[in-house]
Amino acid sequence: MMKLIKKITTEICMAVLSAAMYYCFLNGAPHQGTERLFYMILAGIFCVSVWAAVMTTIWYIKWLRKKKTELENMVEILLKNADKLDK
Repeated sequence: MMKLIKKITTEICMAVLSAAMYYCFLNGAPHQGTERLFYMILAGIFCVSVWAAVMTTIWYIKWLRKKKTELENMVEILLKNADKLDK
């Protein structure tokens, strides 16, 4: 349950940061029609891609930590087995 809450909290925080970034970008947008629309679309694409990159990085770091723990356990087991074979 705590893992789910952590995931949801992380995603909500990143979504809020992306929305704030989008809002700040739009404050500097041109006021003409087509230029403003083009600017809004590009700012939206950028904000979504930043959100996706950060979430992917967080997932990758967690995956690497899990792999590291698995490999450390494997090495520990191999060393124990090697000690048994030496005796």
